[in-house]
Amino acid sequence: MTTTLENPVQSPPPPAPRSPSSRALIWTGGIIGGLMLVTGVWSATGQLIAANVDVEATARTETYDAQPVVRLVADGDVTVTTGGSEVVVRRESRSALSTPRYSTGVVGDTLLVQHKCDWWSPGVCSASLVVQVPEGTDVEIEASDGDVSASALQGSVDAHTSDGATTIEDVVGDVAVHSGDGRIEVSAVQGDVDVSSSDGRVAVADVSGRADVHSSDGRQEISGVRGDIDASASDGDVTVYGTGEPVALDISVADGQQTVTGPTDPSASVHVRIHTSDGNASYLGPNG
Repeated sequence: MTTTLENPVQSPPPPAPRSPSSRALIWTGGIIGGLMLVTGVWSATGQLIAANVDVEATARTETYDAQPVVRLVADGDVTVTTGGSEVVVRRESRSALSTPRYSTGVVGDTLLVQHKCDWWSPGVCSASLVVQVPEGTDVEIEASDGDVSASALQGSVDAHTSDGATTIEDVVGDVAVHSGDGRIEVSAVQGDVDVSSSDGRVAVADVSGRADVHSSDGRQEISGVRGDIDASASDGDVTVYGTGEPVALDISVADGQQTVTGPTDPSASVHVRIHTSDGNASYLGPNG
């Protein structure tokens, strides 16, 4: 007798071939995962080594001829102030199994001072700079892992930091700060101020010119700015304290509350723009 199966079992169809974009995503994910694993192991190795070796602290001071611009690049803290007729550089380091590299040179009208650590070293390394510049010197700062402090300067300041707090005060000249991660405080500036921050609180106060302040994640507080203000935040509250004089105000929020208690006048010569995507926006009088 012959038996006929009405619903024969069929083999599952072969899987569809992956598209080039899918293969690319898989490769990218694998590469990123591998890099994260290597970075984690390297960091843990460095911490283990550092815990079992002596850390050496060194300091040395050198003097250089004045230049219109001084550019400072460091893997550590950078502190700058004004004084004297020459550029005085004190380099400080803490290291174990790795020696910071120090170099200087004049390129055009710029004195370049670099105090750097080798990125691949698993040991301890911190390379800081404490610098005194003559009056009228423009200062450029690049700090990859440390705090930046600049005060009592008569010249412009342009600071770029990746991880650390930035404090700039008492400057006769324009100030620009670009920070990846860290608190920013700028005050007592006779000039314009430009600030951009990816992550961290921003405070700007007592500025004779305009102030442009933009942040991705962090609260902003701006006060005593006598020029135009353009303040925006993707995620965080923005509070602007006016000078008491009416301003032409443009304020908006995507997800948050608006508060306006300071004097406004659409025909005013000073313009204030405040925008937040996720947070509260406030324009207040000088006393809150």
